[in-house]
Amino acid sequence: MKRLGTTLAGLLAGVSPLVAQAQTTAPQQQPSNSPAQAPAQESDPYTDEIVVTSSAPRGAVQSDIPPEIQLNQADIRAYAVSSVADLLNELAPQTGSGRGSGRPVVLLNGRRISSFAEIRDLPTEAIERVDILAEEVALKFGYSADQRVVNFVLRERFRALTTELEAGAPTEGGNSTQQVQADILKINRDRRVNLDVKYQGNSALLESERNVLPTIGDGSGVNQAPYRTLVAPSQDLNINGSYARDLNAKLGATINGTLEVQQSEALRGLALSQVAAPLALPTDPSPLTASSRTITAHLGTTLNGDGLPWGNAWSWSIVGNYDRTSSNTITDRGFDAAGAARPADRGESTSNVGGVDALLRGPLFKLPAGDVSTSLRLGGSLSSFDSTAFRGGQPSDASLSRNIASSQLNIDLPIASRRRDVLQPLGDLTINGNVAVQHLSDFGTLTTTGYGVNWSPLKPVRLIASWTDTEDAPTTGQLGNPVIASPNTRVFDYRTGQTVTVTTITGGNPLLQAEKRHVMKLGLELRPSEKTDLSFRADYVTTRIRNDIASLPAVTAPVEAAFPDRFVRDADGDLVSIDNRAVNFAENNTQQLRWGFNLSVPIKSSLEKKIAALRAQREAERAAAIAGGKPLPPEGRAGLFGQQPGQNGQPGRPPFGGSLFGPPPAPPTGATPGGGGGFRGGRGGFGGPNGALAGRMQFSLYHTWYFKNQIKIRDGVPILDLLNGDAAGNNGGQPAHQIDAQAGFTKNGVGIRLGYKWQSSTTVFTGLNNTDRLNFGDLGTFNLRVFADLGRQIKLVREHRWLRGTRVSLGVSNLLNTRQRVTDQTGVVPVNYQPDLLDPTGRAVTLSIRKLFF
Repeated sequence: MKRLGTTLAGLLAGVSPLVAQAQTTAPQQQPSNSPAQAPAQESDPYTDEIVVTSSAPRGAVQSDIPPEIQLNQADIRAYAVSSVADLLNELAPQTGSGRGSGRPVVLLNGRRISSFAEIRDLPTEAIERVDILAEEVALKFGYSADQRVVNFVLRERFRALTTELEAGAPTEGGNSTQQVQADILKINRDRRVNLDVKYQGNSALLESERNVLPTIGDGSGVNQAPYRTLVAPSQDLNINGSYARDLNAKLGATINGTLEVQQSEALRGLALSQVAAPLALPTDPSPLTASSRTITAHLGTTLNGDGLPWGNAWSWSIVGNYDRTSSNTITDRGFDAAGAARPADRGESTSNVGGVDALLRGPLFKLPAGDVSTSLRLGGSLSSFDSTAFRGGQPSDASLSRNIASSQLNIDLPIASRRRDVLQPLGDLTINGNVAVQHLSDFGTLTTTGYGVNWSPLKPVRLIASWTDTEDAPTTGQLGNPVIASPNTRVFDYRTGQTVTVTTITGGNPLLQAEKRHVMKLGLELRPSEKTDLSFRADYVTTRIRNDIASLPAVTAPVEAAFPDRFVRDADGDLVSIDNRAVNFAENNTQQLRWGFNLSVPIKSSLEKKIAALRAQREAERAAAIAGGKPLPPEGRAGLFGQQPGQNGQPGRPPFGGSLFGPPPAPPTGATPGGGGGFRGGRGGFGGPNGALAGRMQFSLYHTWYFKNQIKIRDGVPILDLLNGDAAGNNGGQPAHQIDAQAGFTKNGVGIRLGYKWQSSTTVFTGLNNTDRLNFGDLGTFNLRVFADLGRQIKLVREHRWLRGTRVSLGVSNLLNTRQRVTDQTGVVPVNYQPDLLDPTGRAVTLSIRKLFF
């Protein structure tokens, strides 16, 4: 007990000056379920005093739609991930959209950024708060309303060198992965400097290293398994740097540059089927290889400003980007009948895209219910795409260019407001309208129109309805990518019910047309209690796409009838080649409901409980002293435990020099307390629900239910019903149900996280008369990760200070080594659906060691 009291005394003595100063200069983080506009409550965990302020949190998104989810520093620490990109991946269930788009729109401190590369490698310790907002908020920043918005708010001061080593391998062996990363970040209020270097490597996994039925050639008896890769070896080197600073009080600028080099080489087996005389082959035949190398360079810049001549409430931003991507592929074609090597197919492409756009945001005029706000985006871009393909020694070239001028206008009109007492029985009601126009040099003028309603009839309830009509052109890559033929590719021929080895053709299709998309969304958000971090969300979305641009579907009889020129069969009816280049479907219709909830519960650390117990003991001693007329105990937190006696006649001092790791340095003039790294970096000190040692229990569950998924390929061709026996790919039909769940528990820097993904079974009818079928079983996989933040183990760090900022994580993906089971009508597993072909890696274990140098 004496040692415990001494430890706590030093701890409290070290952090109390920072906590006391933070109470007067820095607002406490609001609970993660509180709207950004709500008043914030500040509280010191060691006193009963509460200070109420009405200012919005720093970096909040100015919008009539509050965040659906807010994560504070303790919430973020509970995920135990390394970078902004890793955190966004962990938040995929919460940031997913029923509209089918990919990564959400990302903001930084409530402002636009040039691209995600600008912040993707920042360590999570530099994040103060994360806000997740609805898709409709994207309209206010000049984006389309098909992506959720994630706003990352960084701490005002932070500096660290972050290093990480990661290695992984499947439990069944065969290959391995490696990752090495180093990141330097310094944030000093108006300046941010970041440089990140990352290398990732992946070794090859051969068919012979898994339980895969051997592929036999044309009677020669050669087993091709040692010459085919299930996982191609690859390497990826990425260098990313950014610099940001405020040019004055109302203007900030950022520049970002990245360079990435990727390369891989896959083995595709032996070319025996192309050789008329196998004896002419070399004694040790070489497998066919398909190698690729891609170099990507990016340069982005952003200007963000506050205030315009006609109003200080307006803000503006200018974003510029330039991207250059060069790609080279080489695909072997084997030997001719005489045994001579055929010339390899080669594909080369270079893409250049440069663009700039400007955004104005602000209030137009006032109505009784609030300001009528608008955002106007104007932009333009120039792009070129050049490709050269060599097939059979014959060259073919494609050169495309596209110039785009675009504009988008969004207006929000408030109708009712509880706070302003305008039509109060309606609650808060805002209507929205938006229009976007694009003029493409090769496709003419395309338009997007939309409107919506944002209604909160009661404070815990919010309803959002929106309708959008969009015209989209195919990308220059979809139009002009080099045509590449890949031999020895396994596919399942639904028409014959057999697994066959064919040549697949990929590349651009210059005949693609623009697609037209109509989307309706009805959304519900519910927060039952302000005291509990619990939120429910449900989105019902219907989508109809005309001239849908998609890759060629699976080899079914209706698809082959609609695109007969894309399939080549020999005289026996066996499939020889498939042209998989993108096509236009006449129409695509989907209806789905996505609903789920998030729950986060604070957990007191062991230190907090000990502090509370000692505080209660001190109060009891004070009460007893007052009742007995005795002198009161010494005041102050250090006095609660006493001071260590001085040595050699020196005065006494707080234990451990006033803090856990020595006395804190004096902050610069105007500095905000709590801005450094490590323990001293979090507002609220060690204690409280958001303190450095605070824990969390988190749970999220999202269920997607598909009611309709139909594709009309062409007029006169039967409609493909992906929920009832048809398929658009080789992975079965559309699962009617999908579940994505996460659970996590962390306390005292030690935690565990468990993820679960599940999809229901599907059935696909095969054969010319749909007399046969393939049954795709349901699939559920668990991912487990345990971690220990050694820097938060007080006793351990006291004895080994070099462990400060160190975290060790052990992850297991596909914990139960589950693979989907696919069988035909007789219960037999087709060759192409062997478990080790569907998921070659299976269960894999990853160990990572991460160290921050503050």
